[in-house]
Amino acid sequence: MSNTKIRIISGIVLMLIVLSCLLIGPKACLIFIGLIGLLVIDEVIVNFYDQNRLSKRYALSQLIFFSGYSFFNFYQISESSFSLWNSAGILLNVLMLGYLFLVYKKSETLITIFKATSWMTGFIILIPLLCLSYIIHFDQWQLFLIGLLILNFMVDTAAYFTGKKFGKHKLWESVSPKKTIEGAVGGVIFSVITTSLFWKYFISDVTPLMTIYFTVIACSSQIGDLVQSKLKRQFEIKDSSSLIPGHGGVYDRVDSLLFVAPFYAFFLMANFH
Repeated sequence: MSNTKIRIISGIVLMLIVLSCLLIGPKACLIFIGLIGLLVIDEVIVNFYDQNRLSKRYALSQLIFFSGYSFFNFYQISESSFSLWNSAGILLNVLMLGYLFLVYKKSETLITIFKATSWMTGFIILIPLLCLSYIIHFDQWQLFLIGLLILNFMVDTAAYFTGKKFGKHKLWESVSPKKTIEGAVGGVIFSVITTSLFWKYFISDVTPLMTIYFTVIACSSQIGDLVQSKLKRQFEIKDSSSLIPGHGGVYDRVDSLLFVAPFYAFFLMANFH
């Protein structure tokens, strides 16, 4: 079976899991997002940082994430708390942009720092996933969450097929050799169109400003993927794991989602609260 077919089948299975959580209710979605966080932390510490699951740093990182995620989603649920985490998420993205554009080559010093502070992985992953879980506390949480998933994953899907069909010019070969400018542009265009149509028919009218928001978030999705690609180059690994056939690991699948979550949460906070 070709890699494209395996990728499509895995994508359908993942979509069915997400739809099941949406139908079951908000708690199921919150638990699912929390599980994603635990798996991403596992992949980063074990496969990127090459550290043992029995280490104190691994346990502390998982504990930080689990405690913070549970507290702010099940005990201390307030708009002010999520506003704080959303601001932290945007700041974290700014730091990632600095890493992407200012660190030009592999840095052994940076790798050493990453590994020495691996216990902070739980906190770093906690920030965007709290921004993502914030959506579930809205009245229209199902529609808002579906809108985000369409906006984010349509970029990746459309970019993959557009790039495969029309791609000729490399986007950033030293960071992500397979990505093309044609694929990136196609991904953003299809994502914005699809999201706008969904938004118009299921949520509200789409204003020109909202279209700009969607375009920025779609572009951010590409950037989030590039950040992860650069990290993999830094640590000389191909995929974060092999858990999802055709897609790699959980982090490979949600890297762009982690990056866009703070921006999307900010969009909702600015327009629906």
